[in-house]
Amino acid sequence: MVLDKRRISLLHYLYQQNRKVEMEQLKKQFGVSQRTIYYDIDQINGWLRQEQLEPIQKPYGQGFFLTKQTAEVLPDKLTLQDEWDYRFSPEERIRLTTLTLLTQHKPVPVQDLKNNVQVSRGTIFRDLQKISRDMDARGLTLAHENTGYVVQGQEKEKRQMMSDTMTTLLTDNNNDHIKQKLNHILHPSDPAEETNLFSIIQDEIAALEDVLDVSFTEDMFQLLILQIMIAVQRKSHDFSLAVDEEEKKILESTRAFEAARQLNDRLREKGFQPLPKQEIHLLTIQILGSRVHYDPRTGSNTKAMEQLRMVIKKIVDDFQVTACIIFEERKQLEDNLFVHLKPTYFRLKYGLSLNNHYYRDIQTHYPDIYDLTKRSLSHLESFIGSPIPKEETAYIAMHFGGWLRRENQTSVKKYRGVVVCENGIAASGMVRAQVESLLPEIMITDTLSIREYNNQPVETDIVFSTSFIKQKQTPIIYLPTILNETDRESVVYRARKCLKPDAAGFHNIEGLMNIIDHHTDIHDKEALQEKLESFLSSRHSVKKETYKPMLDELLTEQTIQFEQEVQDWEHAVRLASDPLLRLEHIQQDYVEAMIGNIRENGPYVVIAPHIALPHARPEEGVDKLGMSLLHLKHPVFFSDQEKHQARLVIVLAAVDNETHLQALSQLTEMLSDAGNTEQLLEAEKAEDILSLVTHYSLQGGQ
Repeated sequence: MVLDKRRISLLHYLYQQNRKVEMEQLKKQFGVSQRTIYYDIDQINGWLRQEQLEPIQKPYGQGFFLTKQTAEVLPDKLTLQDEWDYRFSPEERIRLTTLTLLTQHKPVPVQDLKNNVQVSRGTIFRDLQKISRDMDARGLTLAHENTGYVVQGQEKEKRQMMSDTMTTLLTDNNNDHIKQKLNHILHPSDPAEETNLFSIIQDEIAALEDVLDVSFTEDMFQLLILQIMIAVQRKSHDFSLAVDEEEKKILESTRAFEAARQLNDRLREKGFQPLPKQEIHLLTIQILGSRVHYDPRTGSNTKAMEQLRMVIKKIVDDFQVTACIIFEERKQLEDNLFVHLKPTYFRLKYGLSLNNHYYRDIQTHYPDIYDLTKRSLSHLESFIGSPIPKEETAYIAMHFGGWLRRENQTSVKKYRGVVVCENGIAASGMVRAQVESLLPEIMITDTLSIREYNNQPVETDIVFSTSFIKQKQTPIIYLPTILNETDRESVVYRARKCLKPDAAGFHNIEGLMNIIDHHTDIHDKEALQEKLESFLSSRHSVKKETYKPMLDELLTEQTIQFEQEVQDWEHAVRLASDPLLRLEHIQQDYVEAMIGNIRENGPYVVIAPHIALPHARPEEGVDKLGMSLLHLKHPVFFSDQEKHQARLVIVLAAVDNETHLQALSQLTEMLSDAGNTEQLLEAEKAEDILSLVTHYSLQGGQ
């Protein structure tokens, strides 16, 4: 009996929910039909019985759930993955076959390719057609010779495709079956030698972490091992890869180059053929571009890193202006961004790929933060000299999103928690922020990788993990990186049941059950008790996702004014604020705070030609979220410079760091089009402005 990627995900999901899950929810979660769900559960149940575990339960008219006996044992079963079989998904199969072809120096017979991923001859030929198209797009050719298939093309393109393929495999699949198969592909002839080489390099990468004082994410740790194994293999067949001469001095000045050189020396001492210098340069690039779980060295020790520090300050400046917020803990945010953007800089500079499978989740659940982040990265694009890919943008958005949520929390902390996450500082920060937002009584004291969690004592009250980990004394709550509404309710219910059942309302259950039993017939006592526990745990405590109004809900006929001209910028701000004062969205103190900010900080409110966006902190006099617009026939100047004049003065009154972001994102999108700005400037009545506002509100709400 075998489990593939989707069935493991389904099993993991049922475990995470820790309650009955309806069929409709499973169909929506996995994007498959009811028939497919039933078939997958039948296959999972076969595997569970094979492992002598109770199958997934589904009482009539209710949802699917795991029994207590199965749930208690399952994490150990899925972390000891060499004890069960695994079927590669079509995507995994194609990538593994691609890597097999790329790493071999002689033609590979079809029979070997077929056996390697355990599929039929017809399936492997269909896979080869797809692989051939992918290689064509990269300037490589998949050719058939007498004895099998071989890849033709430049070594640079081959290496790049190898790296991209391994990165995707390791990022999407943190399981031992993929790692074992990758190891076998790289050293198929001698399993003993393969294991020995892998173990030696693994120890060397761990030592490298100590030398550089960093902790690589798990996928990056494994990727570095495999990349060194490839370098050893390609060297033995006289392959080489040139590094641009002008980059050599820069690379050789880094601590990463010295660490890579020392690693090469130690491998030579252990009997391996030394790598040529160009391979050490390549390894240096790969080390510099590897995502880390932490890096305490936030100092700027090279000119490029000093420049990156300045770029980060400008990114945060732009985000604060664009999002109309002020980060209280700005220094720590900039330090975290620096740790994340150091490898990002080297990845983009040297064309290394990044697979971010959270990209679509971020765009779906946090489109406003993603959009505002994207608009704040112009300085980074100029510094690197290329556009920032959407995957990298999503990771940076996770930093900002996590920080916005953290800064909204002011509750007293009663418990300590730890986050275990394999996907680096951005993902860990996002998980941390969501947990602290949902459970304000918990203070997250640390974020760990799985290796760190396994290798050190963890003193905490509760652990939140995005992957299956070994059970210790502390209760573990499993959760996805990006939480939806159902996930949030489940996390709160399970966490509070673990930490303090009495405070979560569980002490009332027995009495309620007795009352209900006395006055009615109960058809399923267990299901009723579970529903009551969930309700009592969450009805006063699960924070619903903040409703973010659209632009047309804030800018209305009541909040738009037209004037010919004003005396000065101060008068413009006061006049623009009048609708919000009249509607009791703000107090007079807020108007004075906005004017004080401009006097102190200068004309930063002029965010684009002809447009000013004055605002202040929520605590300085905001009672309700609001936005107003003053349209002027003649411009008002916020300084002596021509660029600081404005004809549209838009006052924003935000109640927190998040609620206004959707409307603000729609406003920014509308104003980014020069044609729209011209149309707004030429408007003569509120309806002319509202037609555009409505259009962009509808776009944002889709």
